[in-house]
Amino acid sequence: MQILKIIRILFRIAIFVLLLILAINNMQTTEFNFLGIYTLRLPLIVTLGIFTFAGVFIGMILNYSNNLSLKSELKKLRKELSQTQSKQNQPTSN
Repeated sequence: MQILKIIRILFRIAIFVLLLILAINNMQTTEFNFLGIYTLRLPLIVTLGIFTFAGVFIGMILNYSNNLSLKSELKKLRKELSQTQSKQNQPTSN
């Protein structure tokens, strides 16, 4: 188990170093125009980071709303199942 932890840590360090090199090599300024009204000048890596985090955030919100609907459906189905089981377990009188 210790070896896996060490490998994970080394992998994370390697990814961090690669992203750091990417950031240092992409410091040129880019312009982001929003509907021709607003222009934002940022380094390329910052622009990419903003849009990456925005995409992750939007994905998390959509996933959360999907999970809520699935949980409500699961609750409804469990209720139906318990009602069906209770009807089957009732003794029949002759």
